[in-house]
Amino acid sequence: MSALVGAGVVLLAGVLSAQHVANRFVSVRVLETPTLEIAPHPRDAVRIYEGTSFTVPSGRILIVNALGSLSYSDQQLGLSINGVQVMAGDANSTSGGICRVPFGLTAGAGDVVDVWDAGGSPTAGFLLGYLVDA
Repeated sequence: MSALVGAGVVLLAGVLSAQHVANRFVSVRVLETPTLEIAPHPRDAVRIYEGTSFTVPSGRILIVNALGSLSYSDQQLGLSINGVQVMAGDANSTSGGICRVPFGLTAGAGDVVDVWDAGGSPTAGFLLGYLVDA
């Protein structure tokens, strides 16, 4: 009889232990992974062409990524914000017509941005960037 009671206790302990393990896995919650924006949304992309002034919209900041020229020959490119030249650089066929800009170059809400290209077509220069909320 004691062997039967012992077997019952072991069986009961095994069932409770298995139920405890099963409950531990059942109660695990899956946390929602936050969405991280690595790159700007396409709706925020901005391309400003030479000869066309761009006013940064209210509540937004323009992040400047690059200056470029549609003419792949050696070109001197520049960027002015509110009529003040903030940078100049060279674009050529080796660079694919793109000129790097200083990291962190931005224009705030209400700023007027202009791009210029010293040679070639009067509309060859352009700016690549994107808008973010201020």
